[in-house]
Amino acid sequence: MAISRKPAPLWIWIVAAACFAIAGLLNDSALTRTLFLVAAAALALTAVLQWRMRRKQQ
Repeated sequence: MAISRKPAPLWIWIVAAACFAIAGLLNDSALTRTLFLVAAAALALTAVLQWRMRRKQQ
């Protein structure tokens, strides 16, 4: 099976980051909240990097 070099759509990363951020804010446990917010930040960073890669390709 060939590996696709096409990046994932940006809306996937943005929605995932938003969902993780909302879950982190709604959680009562400090550790879980921190982990959700770190995941949200990582996904947001991925979205920004994907967006920059697309701009360079065009």
